[in-house]
Amino acid sequence: MSRRVPFFCFAVSSLFLALPCAGAESSGAGGPTWRGAGLIPSWRRSLPESEALRVPTPITHDDEVQRVTLKETIGIALENNPGIAAQRLEPARQDAGVLQTQAQYDPTLAGELLRSRSTTPNTSSLAGTRTQEIDDRSANFHLLKTFRTGTQTVIDFLNERVDANARFNQLRPQYQPRLNFSVLQPLLRNFGVRVAQQTADASVYQYEAQLADFVESVIEAYWNVVRARETLEVQRESKALADRTVDENEARVRVGLLPPVAVLEAQADAKSREADVIRAENDLTVSRQRLAQTAFYRPAGTFVPRNLEPLEEATPEEVPIDVDHGIATALTDRPEIQASVRNVQAQQLNERIAENGLLPRLDLSGSYGLNGVSGTNRPSVTTSNFASGNCVDNGNGTFTCNSPFAGPASEAYDRLVSNDFRSYSVGLQFQVPLSNALARGQVTQSRIARSQAELNHRQLLSNVTLDVRQSAADVTSTRQGIDTTRVARALAEENLRNQEKRHEVGMATTKDLLDFQTRLTSARAAEVQAKIDFALSVARWRRAQGHLLSHYKIVVEHPGRPGTPWFARF
Repeated sequence: MSRRVPFFCFAVSSLFLALPCAGAESSGAGGPTWRGAGLIPSWRRSLPESEALRVPTPITHDDEVQRVTLKETIGIALENNPGIAAQRLEPARQDAGVLQTQAQYDPTLAGELLRSRSTTPNTSSLAGTRTQEIDDRSANFHLLKTFRTGTQTVIDFLNERVDANARFNQLRPQYQPRLNFSVLQPLLRNFGVRVAQQTADASVYQYEAQLADFVESVIEAYWNVVRARETLEVQRESKALADRTVDENEARVRVGLLPPVAVLEAQADAKSREADVIRAENDLTVSRQRLAQTAFYRPAGTFVPRNLEPLEEATPEEVPIDVDHGIATALTDRPEIQASVRNVQAQQLNERIAENGLLPRLDLSGSYGLNGVSGTNRPSVTTSNFASGNCVDNGNGTFTCNSPFAGPASEAYDRLVSNDFRSYSVGLQFQVPLSNALARGQVTQSRIARSQAELNHRQLLSNVTLDVRQSAADVTSTRQGIDTTRVARALAEENLRNQEKRHEVGMATTKDLLDFQTRLTSARAAEVQAKIDFALSVARWRRAQGHLLSHYKIVVEHPGRPGTPWFARF
């Protein structure tokens, strides 16, 4: 019999011996790297300090001011804001969740090296020894794989060396390799429907919705700076008018045209308007700080970001309004709706999985194995030829018997692959809970969750419809408000000019003049606010339709479903 080691045994052994080498990183540039590199925990007694937790002392500031357009501000904020950067990672985390669910199909290679030795008193006269000594050594390998059909398979490659001192053991030591293939196929349950992919798809749309909300907040912060800046100019002009009135009244008091109380009246009003200027300056400072923190632009790496100064003015633009078309567009393009659709589909899949659990468990099992044996022959002398063809007559009524399976370890593997020594089994396994309360409870919960997802989706459709209608009405009303406040401001300017002429000739009191100045200030502030309100309403209108990102050329890539790993394709 050939003493060569079969190729199968050599290949498996070579693979096992090569595993430690595969775990090391290549020292050369561009060499292969073990896929677990970077994931091995570092066994340190303390945690490394995170860069995010470090706060400089003293706090560093960027004192430069950068003038930017609205589009530039949006671009800077999208690139630097840490909050949106954190949200940007969520789709990648969900994709990792998809890979995690696919891990159930990942084949697993396992193995063990064992050695045991025992010495026990012998109670059997057949052993022919006073004590029983057994030296058992094994090197076993197992390959486990679950298929997409729910089929569970195991390949066991067992290698055992046993040395027992019983006299009837003709092979000492003996080598017992075994190769066994077993399979378990569910027939009614556990076919495995994946839900993680729907969740991952929904996360991309949720991120897109969060991104649109963030862009809208950047737009609001930008125009709030413009509003605060123009409002400050209005208040300063109002203060200048009051100061001019004080100077004019003082001059008229000196020539006797007005009583001294007119100066006090003008000064009191001037101080009141000075307080308005202080409030407007603080409002502008806070608005600039809010815009800076939202954009989080830190080219010099300072803790406090650089201030951004808007370049644009709130110039009205022509925006066509079609409510019905806007509703239809929003119900198709809004990312929140796309995310909700996938959430409903995920709950439907969960319900199907739960309903499958109501079925009894019926599994088909089977196995097929190959066996081999060899060992060092220990001839035995007996008075009977119990193994004809392997015993030699000694001529004195005794026979010397040799084992037909004697040989080196390689012959055991030759017998293994010869398929002469085999075993198999096949059967059915049946299991069903008498009450099945767990499955019934899961079905009820899954149906409620699916109904909740459907009702929430319908509520979302209603909210989106209302959002479109309200934003359309806001665009229309704020656009009309610009025209109205412009006319009101022009009339206030004309009325003030008339009152100034009347005041010069003594036909109007100082109080009348100050009242018309206050009306002009209010009209100018209302016009500024109307322009900002219109700009913000236009942004909300585009957001309501789901077109805010596309208007500013912001593209959210939808990578689609990630590639299925090779082990999860079957």
